[in-house]
Amino acid sequence: MTSSNLSFGVVVCTYNRKSILEQSLAHWQRSNRKPDQFLVIDATANAETYRDTLVESYQSLFSDSSSNYVVTSSPGLTLQRNLGLARIKTDIVCFVDDDAFVTPTYVDKIIDVFEKDANGLIGGVNGVSMGQFDNPKQRYSRVLRNFLRHRFGHLAQRIHVPKSKTQLFKPLSTELKSLPLIPIDRLWGANMNYRKSAIGDQYFDENFKNYGLYEDVDMSVRIGQNHKLVCRIDAELNHDDDLGKTTRPSDVRYFLASWLNSAYIIEKLFPCRESRDSYQRLFRITRELSKKLSTEQRSQKIRTLGNEELFTVVERYVALLQNSSQEGHLETAFTELQDKAFSQLLS
Repeated sequence: MTSSNLSFGVVVCTYNRKSILEQSLAHWQRSNRKPDQFLVIDATANAETYRDTLVESYQSLFSDSSSNYVVTSSPGLTLQRNLGLARIKTDIVCFVDDDAFVTPTYVDKIIDVFEKDANGLIGGVNGVSMGQFDNPKQRYSRVLRNFLRHRFGHLAQRIHVPKSKTQLFKPLSTELKSLPLIPIDRLWGANMNYRKSAIGDQYFDENFKNYGLYEDVDMSVRIGQNHKLVCRIDAELNHDDDLGKTTRPSDVRYFLASWLNSAYIIEKLFPCRESRDSYQRLFRITRELSKKLSTEQRSQKIRTLGNEELFTVVERYVALLQNSSQEGHLETAFTELQDKAFSQLLS
């Protein structure tokens, strides 16, 4: 396959956000290079009532016979992404949030990375939010943060990837060094571009239920064990973080998911002392620091930081998860513990 023949496909997952989806489609339609395959996976209950109208309004996106607007009765980000992944036929697949609005040059710049990667070393590429790297100081800050996290992340980090389990430190080719790239060890889900061959027969882990926090990290660190992951700092999109917060579950659910889901990833992919100890240190530090918060500060964090009962719940469930991992029942335990965790203290 020659680099100029790389095809580019998009999977947009959405749920109960028709107006936001329309904005997303409008931005994709203004892209300098249109995707070769475009898939919308919509889990909204009444999506069939407006699907045809949207397809007609943005027909240039759905002109190829492989493009489709899929309505599913099974909401859930991992489920929806897997529906898209099973249908995608292109060399490169972009998983993008419905509230991440691409700039006209986004596709060109992402494809450029894969085209210059003649040896197929790059498995995944992130773009960035607009303005994130407008000056050299911002770039150097990101590079320094990456360096510190990966050199000293074994000391205290929620999901620490051991050096032996990442291609982060493998050098880039001369052709790739000419591009504005930052090597990273994980991609974040607002926009993830993968070489389809790097994914192979893997799928997003559907054991992430309720609020599937870190399901994006789970997939990307799996890819990152055998392929380099990079961030292209001039491949920009407009990602509305404030909008995302309005659709995020309660702070309590987010807090529980952040610790339980990350513990699951460690037990599944990196069940070593280095990663477990790093996780536990960060948990203890967070717990101790939260005790020093004033009443006003605690109220601003709602019921998370400073809530000793909540920390105790997390601690107990993570211990159960680790025991289940040793007994060979990790996935079953994770599914059950999510249901228990999200029904406790959440009424």
